[in-house]
Amino acid sequence: MHDTLRPATLARARRAAFAVLALPLLALSACGSTSPILTSPQPASQSSIAAEIPAAVKTLEPFQIASDASYAPNEYVNGSGQVVGWDLELAQDVCSVLGVSCTIANVTFDDIIPALLEKNPKYVMSFSSFTPTASREASGIDFITYYQAGESWLARVGGPTITAASQMCGHSVAVESGTVEESDAYGYMGQNPGGGAIKGDTDHCTAAGLQDINVESFTTQTEANAALLSGRADFGWADQPVADYQVKLEPGKLRISGEPCSIYPYGVAVAHKLGFDKAIEDAITYLINNGYYSKILSSAGVTDGGVTASDVGVNNNNPVGSTCVPSY
Repeated sequence: MHDTLRPATLARARRAAFAVLALPLLALSACGSTSPILTSPQPASQSSIAAEIPAAVKTLEPFQIASDASYAPNEYVNGSGQVVGWDLELAQDVCSVLGVSCTIANVTFDDIIPALLEKNPKYVMSFSSFTPTASREASGIDFITYYQAGESWLARVGGPTITAASQMCGHSVAVESGTVEESDAYGYMGQNPGGGAIKGDTDHCTAAGLQDINVESFTTQTEANAALLSGRADFGWADQPVADYQVKLEPGKLRISGEPCSIYPYGVAVAHKLGFDKAIEDAITYLINNGYYSKILSSAGVTDGGVTASDVGVNNNNPVGSTCVPSY
């Protein structure tokens, strides 16, 4: 999903210390707390991995984890106002392995990276379906791989079909602001998000004698989905598990159009200056090697993007297969 500016490029009780904040559907700050909704057993704290947490980071406990809860099934607000999703179950298990207490904060996506980079950050890390990019890493953010997903187009049943980026030309496309999909839609026209020209780049729509793409950007993915359903947008564009989930929610109304493309890793976002990468990396590797990871993905129906322990690493920007749009 998540990142702007790709360069050319419950079996038993969980630890009560990990609280999931209960929020109104579109609220951006917590108004209370509740026990998380969980679907798999809790791992025990691993002292050797917990010892890898830098002393300065440890003083920030309880750790606040930032997440934009509008990206179901990865992270979202359920009908009871709880922030849930497989991404956040994984975050909880990472905290369990590290032996720390954590809370989830629902944060507008565009605000997460700046918040992580603050001198005295409120949030220690972010599980929010981030796609690693060189530009984000250059700003001081590291990404620890834990999943991979491509971009998928959504279309209304009975509406126009799309199988390639060129078919966005002359149409409106609904995306969440700050996502790779937003960057790619603009990038296909040789533009930065918002419409500013990329010096020396090509507008592939104009070059083909077609009208430009009308990129409809929304603060949340929930709003982007509503724009497609209402007919305001011709297509939607989101990460594969998110698009698949929307089709399940709206049977007979929405469909996947074309094949996923630009398959990139998801990474836990953390400020490089914290020196916290190794502990997070080893916690995720532990969860994969001991079966917790696969149970979470299986319960959520998102096993297609699962990674192996050897895939877990820092700042992996390499795509799998073809990209959706030419480099920009």
